[in-house]
Amino acid sequence: MQLLLYILLMPLATYLALAGLYQFILAVASHKTLKVAAIKNSLNNRFLVLVPAYKADAVILHSTVKNIAMKYQYPKSHFDYVVIADQLKQSTIAGLKANGAQVHEVSFEKSTKVKALQSAMAKYGARNYDGVVILDADNVVEHNFLNKANTYLNRGYNVIQGNRKSANSNTTFALLDGLSETANTQLLCKGANALGLSSKLSGSGMVFTIQAFEKAIYDLTAIGGFDKEMELFYTQAWDYIQYADDLVVYDEKIASAGDFSKQRGRWLEAQYSFLKKSIKPALRSLSIGNLDHVHKVAQLALPPRALAPFALLMLVVAGLFINQTVLITSLIGFVALSLSYLLVLPSKTLKKQFIPLLMAFPSLIASAIGALGNIKKSRKGFIHTPHKLVKT
Repeated sequence: MQLLLYILLMPLATYLALAGLYQFILAVASHKTLKVAAIKNSLNNRFLVLVPAYKADAVILHSTVKNIAMKYQYPKSHFDYVVIADQLKQSTIAGLKANGAQVHEVSFEKSTKVKALQSAMAKYGARNYDGVVILDADNVVEHNFLNKANTYLNRGYNVIQGNRKSANSNTTFALLDGLSETANTQLLCKGANALGLSSKLSGSGMVFTIQAFEKAIYDLTAIGGFDKEMELFYTQAWDYIQYADDLVVYDEKIASAGDFSKQRGRWLEAQYSFLKKSIKPALRSLSIGNLDHVHKVAQLALPPRALAPFALLMLVVAGLFINQTVLITSLIGFVALSLSYLLVLPSKTLKKQFIPLLMAFPSLIASAIGALGNIKKSRKGFIHTPHKLVKT
Protein backbone atom coordinates (compact mmCIF):
# COMPACT_ATOMS: atom_id res chain seq x y z
CA MET A 1 0.00 0.00 0.00
CA GLN A 2 2.82 2.40 0.90
CA LEU A 3 4.52 1.66 -2.43
CA LEU A 4 1.31 2.46 -4.31
CA LEU A 5 0.88 5.75 -2.44
CA TYR A 6 4.52 6.62 -3.14
CA ILE A 7 4.04 5.97 -6.87
CA LEU A 8 0.94 8.19 -6.84
CA LEU A 9 2.22 11.02 -4.65
CA MET A 10 5.88 11.36 -5.64
CA PRO A 11 5.20 12.77 -9.15
CA LEU A 12 2.78 15.31 -7.65
CA ALA A 13 5.28 16.30 -4.95
CA THR A 14 8.02 16.69 -7.58
CA TYR A 15 5.80 18.80 -9.84
CA LEU A 16 4.74 21.13 -7.03
CA ALA A 17 8.28 21.36 -5.64
CA LEU A 18 9.68 22.34 -9.04
CA ALA A 19 6.93 24.98 -9.39
CA GLY A 20 7.82 26.30 -5.92
CA LEU A 21 11.54 26.47 -6.73
CA TYR A 22 10.76 28.23 -10.02
CA GLN A 23 8.72 30.89 -8.21
CA PHE A 24 11.51 31.31 -5.65
CA ILE A 25 14.02 32.01 -8.45
CA LEU A 26 11.65 34.62 -9.92
CA ALA A 27 11.12 36.16 -6.47
CA VAL A 28 14.86 36.60 -5.93
CA ALA A 29 15.26 38.01 -9.46
CA SER A 30 12.43 40.51 -8.90
CA HIS A 31 14.62 42.44 -6.45
CA LYS A 32 17.05 43.26 -9.23
CA THR A 33 16.74 46.78 -10.69
CA LEU A 34 15.38 46.55 -14.23
CA LYS A 35 17.37 48.27 -16.95
CA VAL A 36 15.41 50.11 -19.64
CA ALA A 37 16.46 51.15 -23.12
CA ALA A 38 17.59 54.70 -23.82
CA ILE A 39 15.06 57.16 -25.24
CA LYS A 40 15.47 57.24 -29.02
CA ASN A 41 13.28 60.26 -29.82
CA SER A 42 10.97 62.84 -28.22
CA LEU A 43 7.82 62.35 -30.29
CA ASN A 44 4.33 62.80 -28.91
CA ASN A 45 2.81 59.57 -30.21
CA ARG A 46 -0.89 59.41 -31.08
CA PHE A 47 -2.73 56.88 -28.90
CA LEU A 48 -5.93 54.93 -29.35
CA VAL A 49 -7.23 54.05 -25.87
CA LEU A 50 -9.65 51.10 -26.08
CA VAL A 51 -11.93 50.18 -23.17
CA PRO A 52 -14.09 47.05 -23.70
CA ALA A 53 -17.19 47.48 -21.52
CA TYR A 54 -19.52 44.49 -21.28
CA LYS A 55 -22.55 45.19 -19.03
CA ALA A 56 -20.32 47.60 -17.10
CA ASP A 57 -22.84 50.39 -16.42
CA ALA A 58 -21.91 50.40 -12.72
CA VAL A 59 -18.31 51.48 -13.30
CA ILE A 60 -17.69 52.77 -16.82
CA LEU A 61 -18.86 56.36 -16.29
CA HIS A 62 -16.76 56.78 -13.15
CA SER A 63 -13.58 55.40 -14.73
CA THR A 64 -14.14 57.36 -17.96
CA VAL A 65 -14.50 60.70 -16.15
CA LYS A 66 -11.28 59.98 -14.24
CA ASN A 67 -9.34 58.81 -17.28
CA ILE A 68 -10.49 61.52 -19.68
CA ALA A 69 -8.56 63.89 -17.40
CA MET A 70 -5.50 62.64 -19.31
CA LYS A 71 -6.27 65.51 -21.69
CA TYR A 72 -4.80 67.87 -19.09
CA GLN A 73 -1.49 65.95 -18.98
CA TYR A 74 -1.12 64.79 -22.60
CA PRO A 75 -1.98 66.72 -25.77
CA LYS A 76 -5.72 66.27 -26.28
CA SER A 77 -5.25 66.06 -30.04
CA HIS A 78 -2.93 63.08 -29.60
CA PHE A 79 -5.29 60.49 -28.15
CA ASP A 80 -8.81 59.18 -28.60
CA TYR A 81 -10.60 57.47 -25.73
CA VAL A 82 -12.97 54.82 -27.12
CA VAL A 83 -15.40 52.82 -24.98
CA ILE A 84 -16.50 49.61 -26.74
CA ALA A 85 -20.09 49.42 -25.51
CA ASP A 86 -21.43 45.86 -25.36
CA GLN A 87 -24.91 45.79 -23.80
CA LEU A 88 -24.59 49.14 -22.04
CA LYS A 89 -27.69 51.20 -21.25
CA GLN A 90 -28.46 54.11 -23.58
CA SER A 91 -28.30 56.48 -20.60
CA THR A 92 -24.76 55.24 -19.89
CA ILE A 93 -23.76 55.71 -23.53
CA ALA A 94 -25.14 59.26 -23.50
CA GLY A 95 -23.17 59.99 -20.33
CA LEU A 96 -19.96 58.65 -21.87
CA LYS A 97 -20.33 60.87 -24.92
CA ALA A 98 -21.16 63.88 -22.76
CA ASN A 99 -17.91 63.36 -20.85
CA GLY A 100 -15.72 63.29 -23.95
CA ALA A 101 -15.45 59.60 -24.77
CA GLN A 102 -16.08 58.13 -28.18
CA VAL A 103 -18.44 55.15 -28.08
CA HIS A 104 -18.24 52.16 -30.40
CA GLU A 105 -21.39 50.07 -29.93
CA VAL A 106 -21.15 46.32 -30.56
CA SER A 107 -23.48 43.35 -30.25
CA PHE A 108 -22.53 39.69 -30.48
CA GLU A 109 -24.35 36.40 -30.06
CA LYS A 110 -21.53 35.39 -27.70
CA SER A 111 -19.54 38.34 -26.41
CA THR A 112 -15.78 38.24 -25.91
CA LYS A 113 -13.12 40.91 -25.44
CA VAL A 114 -11.35 39.69 -28.55
CA LYS A 115 -14.44 40.28 -30.72
CA ALA A 116 -14.94 43.72 -29.16
CA LEU A 117 -11.34 44.76 -29.79
CA GLN A 118 -11.36 43.38 -33.34
CA SER A 119 -14.53 45.34 -34.11
CA ALA A 120 -13.05 48.56 -32.74
CA MET A 121 -9.83 48.10 -34.69
CA ALA A 122 -11.80 47.52 -37.90
CA LYS A 123 -13.27 51.00 -37.40
CA TYR A 124 -10.36 52.94 -35.89
CA GLY A 125 -7.28 51.02 -37.02
CA ALA A 126 -6.92 52.82 -40.36
CA ARG A 127 -6.52 56.19 -38.64
CA ASN A 128 -3.04 57.53 -37.99
CA TYR A 129 -2.32 56.17 -34.50
CA ASP A 130 1.12 55.23 -33.23
CA GLY A 131 0.10 53.30 -30.12
CA VAL A 132 -2.79 51.40 -28.56
CA VAL A 133 -3.69 51.28 -24.85
CA ILE A 134 -6.02 48.58 -23.49
CA LEU A 135 -7.92 49.22 -20.24
CA ASP A 136 -10.66 47.35 -18.40
CA ALA A 137 -13.98 49.10 -17.80
CA ASP A 138 -13.16 49.68 -14.11
CA ASN A 139 -9.53 50.75 -14.60
CA VAL A 140 -8.40 54.19 -13.48
CA VAL A 141 -4.97 55.27 -14.66
CA GLU A 142 -2.42 57.12 -12.56
CA HIS A 143 -1.33 60.69 -13.26
CA ASN A 144 0.75 61.09 -16.44
CA PHE A 145 -0.06 57.57 -17.68
CA LEU A 146 0.03 58.52 -21.36
CA ASN A 147 3.21 60.55 -20.96
CA LYS A 148 4.90 57.50 -19.47
CA ALA A 149 3.42 55.18 -22.11
CA ASN A 150 4.75 57.59 -24.73
CA THR A 151 8.23 57.39 -23.22
CA TYR A 152 8.21 53.59 -23.38
CA LEU A 153 7.26 53.68 -27.05
CA ASN A 154 10.04 56.22 -27.63
CA ARG A 155 12.47 53.80 -25.98
CA GLY A 156 11.66 51.33 -28.75
CA TYR A 157 9.43 48.86 -26.89
CA ASN A 158 6.58 47.36 -28.92
CA VAL A 159 4.63 45.47 -26.23
CA ILE A 160 4.42 46.83 -22.68
CA GLN A 161 2.62 45.62 -19.57
CA GLY A 162 1.86 48.28 -16.97
CA ASN A 163 1.70 47.87 -13.21
CA ARG A 164 -1.84 46.92 -12.16
CA LYS A 165 -2.43 47.93 -8.54
CA SER A 166 -5.43 47.13 -6.37
CA ALA A 167 -8.14 49.78 -6.27
CA ASN A 168 -9.91 48.22 -3.29
CA SER A 169 -9.36 46.06 -0.22
CA ASN A 170 -12.87 46.40 1.20
CA THR A 171 -13.26 42.65 1.84
CA THR A 172 -10.82 39.89 2.74
CA PHE A 173 -11.26 38.38 -0.71
CA ALA A 174 -10.47 41.72 -2.35
CA LEU A 175 -7.33 41.88 -0.20
CA LEU A 176 -6.39 38.32 -1.21
CA ASP A 177 -7.00 39.10 -4.88
CA GLY A 178 -4.85 42.21 -4.57
CA LEU A 179 -2.02 40.23 -2.95
CA SER A 180 -2.30 37.64 -5.72
CA GLU A 181 -1.99 40.42 -8.32
CA THR A 182 1.07 41.78 -6.51
CA ALA A 183 2.69 38.34 -6.47
CA ASN A 184 1.93 37.84 -10.16
CA THR A 185 3.40 41.22 -11.03
CA GLN A 186 6.58 40.75 -9.02
CA LEU A 187 7.18 37.17 -10.13
CA LEU A 188 5.89 36.91 -13.69
CA CYS A 189 6.43 40.50 -14.82
CA LYS A 190 9.39 41.99 -12.96
CA GLY A 191 11.11 38.71 -12.08
CA ALA A 192 10.85 37.38 -15.63
CA ASN A 193 12.20 40.63 -17.13
CA ALA A 194 15.10 40.56 -14.66
CA LEU A 195 16.07 37.18 -16.11
CA GLY A 196 15.87 38.51 -19.67
CA LEU A 197 12.50 36.88 -20.35
CA SER A 198 9.19 38.43 -21.40
CA SER A 199 6.75 39.75 -18.82
CA LYS A 200 3.29 38.27 -18.57
CA LEU A 201 0.35 40.22 -19.97
CA SER A 202 -2.51 40.96 -17.58
CA GLY A 203 -5.38 41.85 -19.92
CA SER A 204 -5.37 45.57 -19.15
CA GLY A 205 -2.89 48.33 -18.50
CA MET A 206 -1.24 47.19 -21.73
CA VAL A 207 0.43 49.42 -24.32
CA PHE A 208 1.37 48.44 -27.88
CA THR A 209 2.72 50.05 -30.99
CA ILE A 210 -0.11 50.09 -33.52
CA GLN A 211 1.86 47.68 -35.72
CA ALA A 212 2.35 45.16 -32.90
CA PHE A 213 -1.31 45.29 -31.87
CA GLU A 214 -2.66 44.94 -35.39
CA LYS A 215 -0.30 42.03 -36.01
CA ALA A 216 -1.80 40.11 -33.09
CA ILE A 217 -5.42 41.10 -32.60
CA TYR A 218 -6.91 39.61 -35.76
CA ASP A 219 -5.27 36.24 -35.07
CA LEU A 220 -6.85 35.89 -31.61
CA THR A 221 -9.83 33.59 -31.01
CA ALA A 222 -9.92 33.27 -27.20
CA ILE A 223 -13.25 33.20 -25.36
CA GLY A 224 -11.46 34.03 -22.12
CA GLY A 225 -7.79 34.62 -21.33
CA PHE A 226 -6.98 36.59 -24.47
CA ASP A 227 -3.91 37.97 -22.65
CA LYS A 228 -2.49 34.42 -22.50
CA GLU A 229 -3.09 34.00 -26.22
CA MET A 230 -1.33 37.32 -26.86
CA GLU A 231 1.68 36.30 -24.73
CA LEU A 232 2.08 33.14 -26.77
CA PHE A 233 1.62 34.99 -30.06
CA TYR A 234 4.24 37.62 -29.33
CA THR A 235 6.88 35.38 -27.79
CA GLN A 236 6.52 32.84 -30.60
CA ALA A 237 7.15 35.72 -33.01
CA TRP A 238 10.29 36.72 -31.00
CA ASP A 239 8.59 39.93 -29.75
CA TYR A 240 9.73 40.84 -26.24
CA ILE A 241 7.18 41.96 -23.62
CA GLN A 242 8.48 44.74 -21.38
CA TYR A 243 7.16 45.35 -17.85
CA ALA A 244 6.73 49.02 -16.85
CA ASP A 245 6.67 49.43 -13.08
CA ASP A 246 5.88 53.16 -13.25
CA LEU A 247 2.96 52.74 -15.69
CA VAL A 248 0.26 52.38 -13.03
CA VAL A 249 -3.38 51.33 -13.46
CA TYR A 250 -5.79 50.82 -10.55
CA ASP A 251 -7.87 47.69 -11.01
CA GLU A 252 -10.94 46.53 -9.10
CA LYS A 253 -10.35 43.31 -7.15
CA ILE A 254 -12.83 40.48 -6.69
CA ALA A 255 -14.75 41.06 -3.44
CA SER A 256 -16.64 37.78 -2.92
CA ALA A 257 -15.91 34.06 -2.84
CA GLY A 258 -18.41 33.35 -5.62
CA ASP A 259 -16.89 35.87 -8.03
CA PHE A 260 -13.40 34.66 -7.10
CA SER A 261 -14.36 31.10 -8.03
CA LYS A 262 -15.88 32.20 -11.35
CA GLN A 263 -12.90 34.35 -12.29
CA ARG A 264 -10.29 31.73 -11.38
CA GLY A 265 -12.26 29.04 -13.22
CA ARG A 266 -12.21 31.22 -16.34
CA TRP A 267 -8.47 31.82 -15.98
CA LEU A 268 -7.65 28.15 -15.38
CA GLU A 269 -9.66 27.06 -18.41
CA ALA A 270 -7.72 29.49 -20.58
CA GLN A 271 -4.40 28.49 -19.02
CA TYR A 272 -4.75 24.74 -19.47
CA SER A 273 -6.44 24.87 -22.88
CA PHE A 274 -3.59 27.03 -24.21
CA LEU A 275 -1.06 24.69 -22.59
CA LYS A 276 -2.52 21.76 -24.51
CA LYS A 277 -2.41 23.69 -27.80
CA SER A 278 1.10 25.03 -27.22
CA ILE A 279 3.16 21.90 -26.53
CA LYS A 280 4.05 21.22 -30.18
CA PRO A 281 4.82 24.90 -30.96
CA ALA A 282 7.00 24.99 -27.82
CA LEU A 283 9.02 22.01 -29.05
CA ARG A 284 9.55 23.77 -32.38
CA SER A 285 10.62 26.93 -30.54
CA LEU A 286 13.04 24.90 -28.43
CA SER A 287 14.61 23.46 -31.58
CA ILE A 288 15.35 26.97 -32.92
CA GLY A 289 16.42 28.49 -29.59
CA ASN A 290 13.35 30.62 -28.84
CA LEU A 291 13.53 30.12 -25.08
CA ASP A 292 11.25 33.09 -24.39
CA HIS A 293 8.33 31.26 -26.03
CA VAL A 294 9.28 27.97 -24.34
CA HIS A 295 9.25 29.78 -20.99
CA LYS A 296 5.78 31.22 -21.66
CA VAL A 297 4.42 27.75 -22.44
CA ALA A 298 6.09 26.32 -19.33
CA GLN A 299 4.34 28.98 -17.22
CA LEU A 300 1.01 27.57 -18.38
CA ALA A 301 1.86 24.36 -16.52
CA LEU A 302 2.04 26.12 -13.14
CA PRO A 303 -0.44 24.85 -10.52
CA PRO A 304 -3.30 27.07 -9.25
CA ARG A 305 -1.73 29.65 -6.95
CA ALA A 306 -4.31 29.26 -4.17
CA LEU A 307 -4.14 25.45 -4.11
CA ALA A 308 -0.38 24.88 -4.39
CA PRO A 309 0.59 25.76 -0.76
CA PHE A 310 -2.31 23.71 0.61
CA ALA A 311 -1.44 20.71 -1.59
CA LEU A 312 2.23 20.87 -0.57
CA LEU A 313 1.28 21.07 3.10
CA MET A 314 -0.93 17.99 2.73
CA LEU A 315 1.93 16.16 1.00
CA VAL A 316 4.29 17.06 3.85
CA VAL A 317 1.85 15.50 6.31
CA ALA A 318 1.38 12.45 4.07
CA GLY A 319 5.14 12.10 3.69
CA LEU A 320 5.51 11.73 7.45
CA PHE A 321 3.60 8.46 7.22
CA ILE A 322 4.40 7.22 3.72
CA ASN A 323 7.92 7.96 2.54
CA GLN A 324 10.84 10.19 3.48
CA THR A 325 11.48 11.17 -0.14
CA VAL A 326 7.91 12.46 -0.51
CA LEU A 327 8.34 14.34 2.78
CA ILE A 328 11.64 16.01 1.81
CA THR A 329 10.53 16.85 -1.74
CA SER A 330 7.24 18.42 -0.67
CA LEU A 331 8.91 20.22 2.25
CA ILE A 332 11.46 21.79 -0.10
CA GLY A 333 8.61 22.90 -2.36
CA PHE A 334 6.59 24.34 0.53
CA VAL A 335 9.55 26.27 1.95
CA ALA A 336 10.54 27.60 -1.50
CA LEU A 337 6.97 28.69 -2.23
CA SER A 338 6.55 30.32 1.19
CA LEU A 339 9.84 32.20 0.84
CA SER A 340 8.88 33.41 -2.63
CA TYR A 341 5.72 35.02 -1.23
CA LEU A 342 7.59 36.55 1.70
CA LEU A 343 10.06 38.07 -0.76
CA VAL A 344 7.45 39.70 -3.02
CA LEU A 345 4.45 40.54 -0.82
CA PRO A 346 4.35 43.71 1.33
CA SER A 347 5.38 42.74 4.85
CA LYS A 348 3.33 45.53 6.47
CA THR A 349 0.12 44.23 4.89
CA LEU A 350 0.89 40.63 5.86
CA LYS A 351 1.56 41.62 9.48
CA LYS A 352 -1.46 43.91 9.76
CA GLN A 353 -3.91 41.55 8.05
CA PHE A 354 -2.46 38.22 9.24
CA ILE A 355 -5.48 37.15 11.34
CA PRO A 356 -8.15 38.05 8.73
CA LEU A 357 -6.10 36.35 6.00
CA LEU A 358 -5.63 33.24 8.13
CA MET A 359 -9.36 33.07 8.90
CA ALA A 360 -10.17 33.43 5.20
CA PHE A 361 -7.87 30.56 4.22
CA PRO A 362 -10.57 27.82 4.36
CA SER A 363 -12.90 29.92 2.18
CA LEU A 364 -10.03 30.56 -0.22
CA ILE A 365 -9.34 26.83 -0.57
CA ALA A 366 -13.05 26.10 -1.07
CA SER A 367 -13.29 28.81 -3.75
CA ALA A 368 -10.14 27.54 -5.47
CA ILE A 369 -11.59 24.02 -5.57
CA GLY A 370 -14.86 25.50 -6.85
CA ALA A 371 -12.87 27.22 -9.61
CA LEU A 372 -11.87 23.79 -10.90
CA GLY A 373 -15.57 23.06 -11.36
CA ASN A 374 -16.00 26.28 -13.35
CA ILE A 375 -13.39 25.25 -15.91
CA LYS A 376 -15.92 23.20 -17.89
CA LYS A 377 -18.47 26.05 -17.84
CA SER A 378 -15.85 28.45 -19.20
CA ARG A 379 -15.34 26.27 -22.27
CA LYS A 380 -18.95 26.85 -23.33
CA GLY A 381 -18.96 30.63 -22.98
CA PHE A 382 -17.47 33.65 -21.25
CA ILE A 383 -18.26 33.71 -17.50
CA HIS A 384 -18.89 37.34 -16.61
CA THR A 385 -17.86 38.68 -13.20
CA PRO A 386 -19.74 41.96 -12.67
CA HIS A 387 -17.90 45.13 -11.64
CA LYS A 388 -18.83 47.26 -8.66
CA LEU A 389 -18.02 50.94 -8.28
CA VAL A 390 -14.82 51.57 -6.35
CA LYS A 391 -13.86 55.15 -5.56
CA THR A 392 -10.22 55.92 -6.39
